Amino acid sequence: MKERIARLRCWGESPTGKRVARVARWLFFAAMVTWLVLKVDSIGWREVARSLPTNPLFYLLFVVMFLMLPASETLIFRLILGGGILREFPIFIRKRILNAALIGYSGEVYYFLWAERNLGLPPRRILLGIKDNAILSAVSSALITALLLAAFVATGQASAFADWLDSATGWIIAGGLAIAFVAPFAYRLRRRIFSIPLRTALAVLGIHMARITIVVLLQATQWAIVLPQAPWSVWILFLTMQMVVSRLPLIPNRDLLFLSAGLQLSGSVHLPQEAMAGLLLAGGALTQGSNLLFFLLTSIFRPADIPQGESLPSDDTLIATPPAR
Repeated sequence: MKERIARLRCWGESPTGKRVARVARWLFFAAMVTWLVLKVDSIGWREVARSLPTNPLFYLLFVVMFLMLPASETLIFRLILGGGILREFPIFIRKRILNAALIGYSGEVYYFLWAERNLGLPPRRILLGIKDNAILSAVSSALITALLLAAFVATGQASAFADWLDSATGWIIAGGLAIAFVAPFAYRLRRRIFSIPLRTALAVLGIHMARITIVVLLQATQWAIVLPQAPWSVWILFLTMQMVVSRLPLIPNRDLLFLSAGLQLSGSVHLPQEAMAGLLLAGGALTQGSNLLFFLLTSIFRPADIPQGESLPSDDTLIATPPAR
């Protein structure tokens, strides 16, 4: 088994493997776009266009949510590795974009390459810091997802979610059992799992938990602005689905996947389907447009390097670099 995994990993790092992965990402993207076009066409383009959000607060909340992750990670990596907050903020914006638009952990590769050239730290320490942040972020996301699942089941709409996910109750039971069994071992092995002190790990965990909680509340508020007649149980349903999709590994452009799933689910929540489509499409278009806009801005306004005689890697190099875990 180990030999097969090793051979598969070597093949994935080969030029052929990289080309196949690139083609697979584009095929997935094309399939999602095609499905979205067909779905919106079945609803009606004019109806969807008339239902697009017009409240400016909808778009203002989106900008705040978009910048929450890079802002929090700027603070987190200052705790873990040190560095200047304002100087590194554009780096974490691009890290967010790469993870969202390409494939999971491509942003971590980008940050590692930048930090290795600019922070003057040993590569091992940088990798350990990235690993610690990734673990704590995943734990925070899993905890919030479990809470949303519990709230969702409590609203009595598990049957609607079961149309898209096999069993919400099964997720809760499995998550509860996993936490019950893993938590004691994680506590005893904390020095092996994390390279940072326990106090720093708790601070990072708290920042992630606060960030995800704020984003979840802002997201629900943003949707409620467009459809105030919808009960909050509907937004709990969509938030739960969004969090589950965000935890899927190695899926390129998970925002498009959520948009597709949301459009599919919108017909079962007893709300105007064209209004739901307009809301979700506006959010999806804002996400893709913001990814492009901020990618261009962070290409033009890059932070000054610490003088070491090296420059940031090119965008082509970053895109061609395979994601590491």
